[in-house]
Amino acid sequence: MLAAHHLEYSELIYEQSDVLIYQGSYNDTPLAVISAGFGSGGVLPILEMAGNLGAKKVVYISACASTIARYGLRTVILVSGGSDGLLGCAQAAAVKYDIPVITETILPPGSDNAEEGGISDAVTGELYETARTENIEALCVLTVSENKITGEKMEEHEVRSRFHAAARLVFETAVVM
Repeated sequence: MLAAHHLEYSELIYEQSDVLIYQGSYNDTPLAVISAGFGSGGVLPILEMAGNLGAKKVVYISACASTIARYGLRTVILVSGGSDGLLGCAQAAAVKYDIPVITETILPPGSDNAEEGGISDAVTGELYETARTENIEALCVLTVSENKITGEKMEEHEVRSRFHAAARLVFETAVVM
């Protein structure tokens, strides 16, 4: 979906089970888009594979559920704790293209998420650890599609729309890098 909507000259270069890799460009910047399928199980092995193939920067995009009141539906969260360089590029792209974002710090696994200014996300935490091991810069962009406190959930079409907004931020970040 991202390759079809955002990349110029995209081409499927790898397909196995739920994993698809498209190669193309965005505003003349060469990029690859990897779909890991559903769930977090496929993300980390793909990150290791990307490192073996020479990737230097990775941005993970996902929808998430909020368990605290201050993250309402449609909130876009940049999770710091990975690369300060990528985080700075994403913040600059958000300002340049008027995309409202919140920057939060990743908390250690098992945190109760009650700390101000922090988010606990198993995939994000593991992604950053794996990225450090593989010498890859990483950034996570999460969109809040459900609020566990209020019980609110976005409709599926809106989840896709917010995902595309987050993807635009990611692609614009790639151009700024």
